[in-house]
Amino acid sequence: MIRVDTVPISLDSMPQALQNMLAPGAPPERRLALAKAAIPMDPRDLLTSLTYLSQDRNPDIAQTAADSINQIPLSVLSQAVKIHDNPGTLDRLARAHSSINGLVDLIVANKNAANETIAHIAGSSKGPVLDQIAVNQARILEFPKIVEALYYNSETRMGTVAVVLENAVRMGIDLSHIPGYLEIVESILGPEAANRAKRKEDFLVEEPPSKDEPEEQAQEANAEEGLDEEEGLDEEAFSQLMGESSEDESGVVDQKAEVEDEEGSLNKSAALWKQVAKMSVAQKVRAALLGSAEVRDLLIRDTRRLVYMSVLKSPRINEKDIITYAKSRNLNEDIIRSIATSREWTKNYAVRAALVANPKCPPNQAMSFLRTLMNRDVKQLSQSKDVPGYVARNAKQLLQLREEGKAKQA
Repeated sequence: MIRVDTVPISLDSMPQALQNMLAPGAPPERRLALAKAAIPMDPRDLLTSLTYLSQDRNPDIAQTAADSINQIPLSVLSQAVKIHDNPGTLDRLARAHSSINGLVDLIVANKNAANETIAHIAGSSKGPVLDQIAVNQARILEFPKIVEALYYNSETRMGTVAVVLENAVRMGIDLSHIPGYLEIVESILGPEAANRAKRKEDFLVEEPPSKDEPEEQAQEANAEEGLDEEEGLDEEAFSQLMGESSEDESGVVDQKAEVEDEEGSLNKSAALWKQVAKMSVAQKVRAALLGSAEVRDLLIRDTRRLVYMSVLKSPRINEKDIITYAKSRNLNEDIIRSIATSREWTKNYAVRAALVANPKCPPNQAMSFLRTLMNRDVKQLSQSKDVPGYVARNAKQLLQLREEGKAKQA
């Protein structure tokens, strides 16, 4: 899930009476009574008070206020959220109390909710509320990070993703900072759309609808835009696959896989391969960017350049993956070339050593990396029959030059 800045709850934006009761200098017993919802007040003011106090430095007050929010009758809470005009309050509710039934749907429908709040919901929720967010083009134009949040949320349907990206391209929204963005666009909308996305000056910006668009109009737009599942692996299976990643965001592999017996592991790999084979190109690109290490290891071998190059742009890829790819002689030359020309990846010594020994590494890069290797690795390359001839020859020459240099210094 992408991270979005929180929206603060400003004391200055509240009615003066509330400010007097909530101010840090107010009597502690009064603030605790507010946290317990023991002081009669309008539901909207009550919600403002409780969300503000739920972030109090005093942990007892903060927890009491949070518990009080969860105990508000749903009918009362719903009415208060529908008409609430404090963005900070709505943001706090979306982040800390999203498990309350129907709450995020009400927040998304509230025009006073901040765009940051909508982006957070887009990246952390599931179900119809994601489609509700996707059709609000005015919000997306104002805050493009909503598109990114929807895409990287594995719960977002591929049909919804397709509509959001199509609208983003049509409106000229610059999303080039998203890893693999052009590949995403091409996989869903085709090469022409990707070229238009690359040439930002060619965009045709259309007038977006108002973000106050009634729910009925949003539903009509939803139907007209065709938020239906595309061909490929069915949505439920694809979502499950994306949610069953065996690694966390830091790329640490789940150790449970190591205790599986050999037969169980083979069966799991075969089942995974069958699922990947059924995916559409758009699903493969999304899985390449967001999927587990096991999924990426299959997709890096896909025959489509669009797919295997997307693996290299995955935010979840790590140095261990790159070293493995750099060593492989079975991968497409484009992959090895891309690794070899990446300043970030070739900072790693093991990556450079692997590339020098790989026949698919461009000769210029291989020779450049060779000069950075330690003598023990250069010597091994000079004696190896598995490396290209020019690598072995240059390795021998480099060793000789280094030995001559030492002799002169002595």
